[in-house]
This record gives sequence, C-alpha cells and structure tokens, in this order.
Amino acid sequence: MASAAATTTTSTTTMLSAATPWVEKYRPKSLTDVSHQTEIISTLTNAVETNRLPHLLFYGPPGTGKTSVALALCRQLYDPTQMKRRVLELNASDERGISVVRDKIKHFASLAVGSSGSGGAGGGGKGTKKKNFFGKKSDAGSKNDDAMDVDDGEEEAPPTKKYPNPPFKIIILDEADTVTRDAQAALRRVIEAYSKVTRFILICNYVTRIIEPLASRCAKFRFAPLPVSSMKERIMYIAHEEECYFEEGKDDEVIDEILNLSQGDMRRAVTTLQSAHSLSGGKDGDAIKKESIAEMAGLPPATLIDGLIDVLNGKSFDNMRKYVQDIVLEGYSAEYVLSALMAKIIDLDDISDEAKAIIAVKVAESDRNLIDGSDETLQLLAVCSTALEQFKKKKI
Repeated sequence: MASAAATTTTSTTTMLSAATPWVEKYRPKSLTDVSHQTEIISTLTNAVETNRLPHLLFYGPPGTGKTSVALALCRQLYDPTQMKRRVLELNASDERGISVVRDKIKHFASLAVGSSGSGGAGGGGKGTKKKNFFGKKSDAGSKNDDAMDVDDGEEEAPPTKKYPNPPFKIIILDEADTVTRDAQAALRRVIEAYSKVTRFILICNYVTRIIEPLASRCAKFRFAPLPVSSMKERIMYIAHEEECYFEEGKDDEVIDEILNLSQGDMRRAVTTLQSAHSLSGGKDGDAIKKESIAEMAGLPPATLIDGLIDVLNGKSFDNMRKYVQDIVLEGYSAEYVLSALMAKIIDLDDISDEAKAIIAVKVAESDRNLIDGSDETLQLLAVCSTALEQFKKKKI
C-alpha cells in the first residue's frame, strides 16, 4: 500500500512538473542564479548582508528579470515558512485603483512584525518556538491595534539554513506603471507611514509613468536587455534539460533564430522554445526547425519583406496597395510588418538619411494609431505610401 501511494505521489509530481510553464519552472531561485544583471545583484546582496534594504523601483524592458530578482530577493531574506506571511505580491494590471491601496496594501503594510526565530541569523535552534506574525498583540496598553503576537506555542524543528528574516514585510507591486495617478498619490503616504515595518518593491516597464514623488522614495534599478551570449547559454541549458530534439548540427541556428526574434526578452525566448517543442511533438516528435520558429511566432518571413521592398522600388501605387492587402489577408500583424520593414529600410544604402527619418516618423505615428485601435490595412498603406514617395527620390 505504501509503495503504491509513493508511486502515485511520484506520478502526480511528474505530471505537475510537465504541465508547468518553463518560464516558471526555470525562474531563478536565488540572486546568484540571475543572469547578467551583475551590478544590481551585487548591490542587493550587499543590502541583504548589511540589513539595509530601501524601497526599490525596478524598471526596464519586459523579460529582463525584474520580477525574478524581486522574488529571489524575498526567498533569500525569509525562511520558506514565512514567505506567505511576510510577502504580498500584487499585479497592478488587475488591481490598480485607489481602493486597493486604501484597503489591501494599507492593511498588510500596517501589520507589525515580531522577531522571528525561524532560521534567523541570530538563533532558530532546536526548541525555539514558531512565531505568529499575524496574531493580534496581547498587550492591552499598546496603541497599535494591528500589532501582532509573536508566540503561538508551537515547537519548531531545527533549521537547515539560516535566513536573515529582517523585521519588516515586503510588498511587491508588479506592473506599477499601470496604477492610476490617484492610487500612486495615495501610495506615497502609505510608504512613509509604514516604512519601519514594510518595504515596497515597485516593478514597471516605463519609469516615466511613475509619478516623481513616488519614484523619489525608492532606490532605482534599471534592467538592461539581456545580451545574446547570456541568453543563449540559458536557452541551451533549458533545451538540454527538456530533451528538445534538433536536426544534427542545426541546434545553434535554431537557438539563434529564437534569440533574434525575442530581442533581449528572456521570457519570450523561453516561451517560444517551449511552444516549438510542443508543436513538434515533444521528446518523441519531429525535430525543431528554424523555418517553423518565425511562422509559429506569427512574424513575417524575410521573403515577404524583401518582396515589399521590391514593390516599393517599382514605384507603382496600385501594385503596392495589392501587395499590402495580400499581407493583411495572410494574417500577419501590421505591427510586426512595420517593425521588420523599418529595420530593412534602415539598412538600405541608396535611401538618404532624411528619407529614412521621414519614414521612421510615419511608422511611429502608425504604431501609435494601431495601439489606439486603428485599421491595420489603412496604417500599412499610410506607411507604404510615404515610403513609396521617398523611394522615388532615392539616390541614383
């Protein structure tokens, strides 16, 4: 019976592991596992060792490790048994109104923290008691009604690893740049009022969308896009661990294609690899091929963009209009087409810099219009019409 139960447990664990997205499965578990962001990691490690952690603001492009660093920092600070009590993670895309700041964030931030005996730097040996950080404080003379008891009467096992367990909690506010300005203004006072017992980690893509009074209360860390060499090493490791199958001698070019499409976004690269692996049939399926990567990602092939350049060189509006309509009918995203077209035009030698600048401005305007919900065909025609006009003036 025991053997059958163990087998069932192992089988369930294996199935859960197989169903886990690779992005989460291979997320760094500690600060030392994080790739490339060397200066940020060394600064945070020093802050942990000296117990001087300020409020933090992480910003930078998607997929550069901002959330991973925040979670790894928390794992390094707190014993695993204290994580749920000490860390509150919120995604501001879902909860971004002022009511969240006034209710959920303020309530969690106001809860006082006792000294932990669980794996702390100063104790936590055998026979110490587990601390309850969220019980009401029993002292009737205390002015803080939300203070918490530090003793629940339970014995704790000896720790296998010592954690700092500092006397404060952490609130991680992911995608903070989507929080409304009123909510950001309300958050200023919360950060100041509860700074003794709570640290905030704000994570965003665009730091300019964080109001200055809020940003000035945090130590800012910019996460740069990951270099290809760092990403390639990690992607190759994941591919080996998951037994991804490539044609003989073609693994490098497939990985390079994935990295080229991801543009420094590690999350996108890992997701693309997992999608390609699944679509090829998994471990016992067909080999992952370079040609299928761009098609799977919905990106226009190089031949499509080359054909569009040839049509623009032909200087015929009717031909250009028909080609653009065909692109849209084939289902390619206008955003990706415009990005690839601009990259191709920039590399052309027979187009003046002034013409390239005019086309780039038009691409930027169309990109904004697409975000606002404009028609893709009209925006592609607008950009291609501007490019057609500039191609007529190109160098002879």
